[in-house]
This record gives sequence, C-alpha cells and structure tokens, in this order.
Amino acid sequence: MKKIAQKLSLLLAFLLLSTTTAFAANIPADIVGTTHEEAIKTLIEAGAITGDTDGQFHPDAQLTRAQACIILVKTIDPPASMVNGTPTQSVTKTAFSDLSGYSWAEGYISYAVEQGIVKGYPDGTFKPGANVSTNEMLTMILRAAGYTESTIGANWPTDYIAKAKEIGILNNVDEAYPEKATKGIAAQMTFNQMTKLQAMAPTEEGKPQGTEKDRPENLPSTSGMTFATGSFDNNMTTFAGKAVSKGVDIYIYGLKSEYSKDMSFSDKADDYRKDTLYKFKDVKTPAWYLEEDGKIIKMILPQNVGFSGYVCAVVNGVITDVNGEGDSVAGFETLTATKAITWFGKKGLTAPNIEPGNGQLYELRTSDGEVQSVAPPAATKSKRFVEFTDKEWTEVTEYSDKVITIDKGLISVKTNASIYVWDDKKSEYRQGNLSSIKAGKEIRAYDTSDDDVQSADVVIIK
Repeated sequence: MKKIAQKLSLLLAFLLLSTTTAFAANIPADIVGTTHEEAIKTLIEAGAITGDTDGQFHPDAQLTRAQACIILVKTIDPPASMVNGTPTQSVTKTAFSDLSGYSWAEGYISYAVEQGIVKGYPDGTFKPGANVSTNEMLTMILRAAGYTESTIGANWPTDYIAKAKEIGILNNVDEAYPEKATKGIAAQMTFNQMTKLQAMAPTEEGKPQGTEKDRPENLPSTSGMTFATGSFDNNMTTFAGKAVSKGVDIYIYGLKSEYSKDMSFSDKADDYRKDTLYKFKDVKTPAWYLEEDGKIIKMILPQNVGFSGYVCAVVNGVITDVNGEGDSVAGFETLTATKAITWFGKKGLTAPNIEPGNGQLYELRTSDGEVQSVAPPAATKSKRFVEFTDKEWTEVTEYSDKVITIDKGLISVKTNASIYVWDDKKSEYRQGNLSSIKAGKEIRAYDTSDDDVQSADVVIIK
C-alpha cells in the first residue's frame, strides 16, 4: 500500500513542481519595472511571499488579514514547529470562530496573535478574509519588529505613522498611500524592516534538560504548591485539566513512590534538577504545582516518570549521569520533535556507536521516560521509518513549494516536517526551517509517520 501511495505522491509532487518551477525561477512579469520590484523580488527569494496560480504577482491587489500574517511570519522565519507543529506535536491554535477554510493560514495567524502582532475582534472572530488597511499593515510591522505603545505612543494611527516614517517602514511608499494596503505596498514596507523582523525569530537554546549541569542554584520553594495526580495532554498545555504556562519551570526530584500530599522535600538543592516539560507528553503522574493567574507556573515531578513509546531523534552526544535511584547511566542528548531533550537510558544500557553529523536519525524506545533501546531505524527494521536518501548525504538540486529534487527523483515534504541543520562550528544539530532547504545543500530525508502516504516529515541538512 505504501509503495503505491509513494508513486502517487511522487507523481503529484512532479506535477506540482512542473507547474511552479517556472514561476520560482523567474520574476513575475507584472512586477518588472514597478516601484516595488526589488522588495517583491527579495521577499519571493526569501520565501516570504509567492505569486498567484497564473504566475503573476498582482502588486495592486488588496491584501487580506490572513495574507498579512503569512507575509510577516514567513519574513520573521521562526522555527517551523512553532507555526505548524511537528508530526508528533501540534501547535495550540487560536479559538477564533471564523477560521473554517483557512487551515493554510491558521498556524501563521495563531503565531501572529500569540506574538502580539495582530489581534482578533471582541466577538471572537478574526475576519481572515477582510482587507487590511495600510495603517493596519504598518502597525502589524511595528509590532512584529518589537515596538510597543510605550515606544510608539498611544494615539493610533498618528503616532504609528510617525514611528513608521522615523524608522523607514514607509521608504519608497507614496505619501498619499491608498487606504487599503496593496500587495506591492505591503511587500515594500515589510522589505524596509526585513533585517529587524528576521532578528525577531525566537530560539530555544539553553533549555534545562535534567542533567547534572542543570542543578538549580537555589532550593526550589514549595510554598503555596498543590499536590495532585493527573495527566499531561498531548501538547503539554494542560495538567489535570489545568492550563500550563509556556514558561513553566519544571523540577524533577525523588521517585514516584515517594509522592503524596504529606511528603517531605529535601533541603539540598543538589537533590533537584531543572528539566524540560517535553519529556512528559501523555504522562500520568503525581506532581506538586504552583498556579498564578489561572496557569501552572512551576511543577515538581518524580525523576522516574516520562514519555513511554517510540522517540524519533537526532543525537548530539552521549553523556554519563546519575538517575533518580543513584545508578550511573548513559544519557542521550537529542533533538526530539525539534526540542532539546536529554533522555537517560536504563541501568546497564550500552550506547551504540553514534557519530553526530552523519545525518542519521535514531529510534529510541522509552518506558516512563527511560530509554530501553536506541538504534538507527534500519537496524530495528522498523516499518515506521522510510529513508528517501540511500543512507547517506544527498545533494539537493532544486527545492520549491515543499518538493525536493535530488538526482534519483522527487521528495515531497510535509508542512509540519521536523527540520534539523548540522552546525559544523558547534558540532551539533540545531532546529531549522523549511527555508533552510536550498539547492546545493546536502540532506537526509525520512518518513516517520505510520500512514499510507510517503512524504518526508524529518529532513536533516548540512
């Protein structure tokens, strides 16, 4: 079934590629010689905007609120998982009531709202198809670039227009600009602030992972905390039905069997570790937590609980540390679903010979967060994994519209694919974006989804 689906998928990808590469390789004819040609061309090359199905750009066409969100978020280029999620972890979508039919834009709208770039309406709608005024567009650009009312002024749109002029957003835009933003004007204003916008892309480096180096400096206070047994949801946004803050502080301490509402905590900071929430997907556990403004902001969890199942990861290194029972065990420093997580092996587990930088994807089988086995998918003969690139780095000859061309054919890439980039200078993998895939780069691409359609949901790049 998968082989038939793969042929159909590749045929579809070929047809898609053949209808879009001419546009991708050329400047749309209707922008040549226009005022905003350079801006539009630059944003097209950056992957922030595209033309229409007729191969034209239509610079004088008006822009919708959904399109404005896409342009700005794609220009910022945050980690793809923050916009589209990953094959194993979806993003939290906004609760607007009128986004039916806008699945292609929903992730971008959610990100823009979450970052304070744009707001919804009091009636719970977003009005994604409504046209954006030029003043609204410059306001979105200011917010996306990190400007706030305290640095702009309270009077809208007067203060916002003044700030836009001051920092160059309105350069090469006619002073008598139209009330409704056109695609050309929106591109020009975005281009004028492009460097600042790209600098706003968030990173998730340096997150604690529960290792010895993550010992807290001070003893975690348990004052005001509540004891409960509950489960984290699939996206780790709730525990026991209560909302979990995105910035929640996670500490691990002791063993699950020790947890009760009458338990005593150690007064030694060395007995605690700071850890990452992402180890606890779908986990039921006892926990102590602290709430603030209706959200859990701090949790203390047992050291011997965690995700149970199959983990797909790139490995940055192998370390030795001590588990919750005092045993010396191997730890695997990984990127899992694009998140930095160190998983610890069971007592006696021998780490395989891992060579970071070879583009190899690994399968870790975990039970209560403890690694039972780790191996390349080929060694496990797992039916969950298919590699498209013959177990070696393969050069990209062309990339367009989520289709990679290599010498042996085409590879379609999922919108929510996990993208990893090998950093030679740091000798480690880091999270990348779909825009990291370029002609001339070398890749290894994998399908890790247990479905009937073969397309890459993990792409590793160097």
